[in-house]
Amino acid sequence: MSFEWVRGICPRCGSDQVLHSIIGMPLAEAYHSSPPWVRWEGCTGFGPDRECQSCAYSWWSHDVGLAEGEEEEEDDDDETEDLPPLRVVGAVVVDGDRILAARRAPGKNAAGLWEFPGGKIEAGESPQQALARELREELGVEVEVGWLIGRGEAVVGDRPLHLDCYWVRLRGALPTASTDHDALKWLTRAHLAERDWAEPDEPILELILDGAEPVFSPS
Repeated sequence: MSFEWVRGICPRCGSDQVLHSIIGMPLAEAYHSSPPWVRWEGCTGFGPDRECQSCAYSWWSHDVGLAEGEEEEEDDDDETEDLPPLRVVGAVVVDGDRILAARRAPGKNAAGLWEFPGGKIEAGESPQQALARELREELGVEVEVGWLIGRGEAVVGDRPLHLDCYWVRLRGALPTASTDHDALKWLTRAHLAERDWAEPDEPILELILDGAEPVFSPS
């Protein structure tokens, strides 16, 4: 039996300097084939099972993009507890002291509410890759994705939704239209709170209004 080790990237800063912690008793083939960035914790490890050497962020591999802090435990009776979360990413696009807000178009979920543009993570994508692709498809722009800001949560239908938002800056011209929105507005922080925001975006908005500042990894 052969093992393919994929190191991955940090969901917070995008670095590839990721350490894997393997919890439990390993197969001999896996143990002997492991690269130097794999640590064998045995039965004494408690996790999280990933750690970034660049920014010291740690997370569980099954919950890529986990924001700072512990998440609340779900109720045992919660009908959504057995469904995997719908994982989406959002972009807090900055241009000087302005931030891009997008209004959901008629016929879309949460039509008329404002949000940070983005979309679903597809199989095999990192959050950063998904966000760059979504903004290319949705806004026709190329971007640099910065650090993770935080997570917003909601329930869509009968499924939990996890929205991980990142700082983003443009590489080129400003967007003029969106495939999913009927309005794009550049707003200062003071004017962001004047809009009606979609539920998953509200925790991110609060962090921004509390003074969160853009962070981008050195080129």
